[in-house]
Amino acid sequence: MTSSHGVSGSLPGLSGAVAIVTGHKGGIGAAVAQLLREQGAHVHGFDLPEVDLRDFSAIERHVKNVADQHDGRIDILINNAGITSMSSLLEITLDEIETVLAVNLKAPILLTKAVLPHMLRQKKGSIVNNASDQAFVGKRYSAIYGASKAAMAQLTKSATLDWAAEGIRFNCIAPGSTDTAMLRQVFQDLHSRYPTVYPTASEDFYRSGIPMKRFAEPREIAWLMAFLASDAASFISGAVIPIDGGFTAA
Repeated sequence: MTSSHGVSGSLPGLSGAVAIVTGHKGGIGAAVAQLLREQGAHVHGFDLPEVDLRDFSAIERHVKNVADQHDGRIDILINNAGITSMSSLLEITLDEIETVLAVNLKAPILLTKAVLPHMLRQKKGSIVNNASDQAFVGKRYSAIYGASKAAMAQLTKSATLDWAAEGIRFNCIAPGSTDTAMLRQVFQDLHSRYPTVYPTASEDFYRSGIPMKRFAEPREIAWLMAFLASDAASFISGAVIPIDGGFTAA
């Protein structure tokens, strides 16, 4: 399969693999779920309304339901689901903080905990976390979101040290601005709440700050996630990889 930017080909180890993808109904999640299916993987999506990742008590059950369909096997976990919060620290509420941390950090930790026993029995597994360019740089009015994504990067590194010898690989991508409905909503929110700093919601205004002068396509991000999940990345673990059109290079 080929995107408009020429990415194509097949990746070893994905055909027949059992994968869980969170936030699979839109944006990057939809792109990586589709790509993994094209590569021959059995993809199980966790997303609203069927799966609410804030319901921590149900996460282990959802993972078990997937494993039971495949003789206890789970090969790949893509921790992709995330939510944003555009607020200064003076404005943000405790409920907003709890919701961001629940979806962006606590749920991925619990999902990882639930899949690890299956991967340990197999002596093989790949967990790919979706952070953000804010794992590397700060942005205005998104301190809590950025903190949650930086935590995902650190989770990736620490978990690698714990489980690499058991054949479990952890990696993390750090996408920059990606052409999704969520990104366009962020532009609208920033403009409406902070018009002095963000005088327009025009996409051109935001593209101008990216060295490549465009946003990523979701499928471009999906290819990196699929690569890290595949056997082509068999000696990569603990990596936090920017995919941001050069934004964090400065």
